[in-house]
Amino acid sequence: MKAELAQLIALQHADNNIRTLQAEIESIPQRRAEIEKEFDQRAFEIRGMEEKRDAAFHQRASLEKEIFEQKQRADRADRNLMAAKKPDEYTAAIREADAARKQISALETQVLEQMEVFEGAEKELAERAPEVEKLRGEMEASFKAFDEQARVQQQQLDAGRAEHERLLRELPKATSTLYNRISARIRDGIALAEARNGACMACYMALRPQVMADVRRGEEIITCDNCNRILYYVSEKKAQPVGV
Repeated sequence: MKAELAQLIALQHADNNIRTLQAEIESIPQRRAEIEKEFDQRAFEIRGMEEKRDAAFHQRASLEKEIFEQKQRADRADRNLMAAKKPDEYTAAIREADAARKQISALETQVLEQMEVFEGAEKELAERAPEVEKLRGEMEASFKAFDEQARVQQQQLDAGRAEHERLLRELPKATSTLYNRISARIRDGIALAEARNGACMACYMALRPQVMADVRRGEEIITCDNCNRILYYVSEKKAQPVGV
């Protein structure tokens, strides 16, 4: 029976490791997002310059489109002026042409302003290109290391599951069934608890002296009357309880 208890302890260790790895693998999206956030914060100024440059580019394109439309308006007004036969038609055409040309002048000034903004941002980005490249390299290295860690953890999880199945198969059917039932019922999945100093180390309830003596002998499977975990005894304390 002592060998069976040792196997149960090994099974519990394997299951604890599986739970830890599963939690870490499930947290991969969040952990990756944290890495991205860290580099986003470091690249805040650079990203701001890129956005400023891009905004200037799009604004210039929008202004140039409007200039084109105002030139068409001025051309149309000139044609109306040439075709005018009445004083009021003549006056309206002149006003329309003047308004269009004033608008064109104002828009061209704005285009020059946006060109200056664009060129200034481009120049600053060029000057900081080594910094950007270094930051990008650091980010790529971090993601590579992270992906490798995730790959190793998945391999460890697969190995842990295989070990779980092996240990479970080697146990007597009644014992494996008991272990699975307790593990499924208890919230943390810890089916075993160390008995020490006359108490269960999982729920800290005192054990009857006879129960403690039986657990020390290790000749049968004994469960805690309070938390129902399988109790085991370690004669020489060298490690943490199974659930830790």
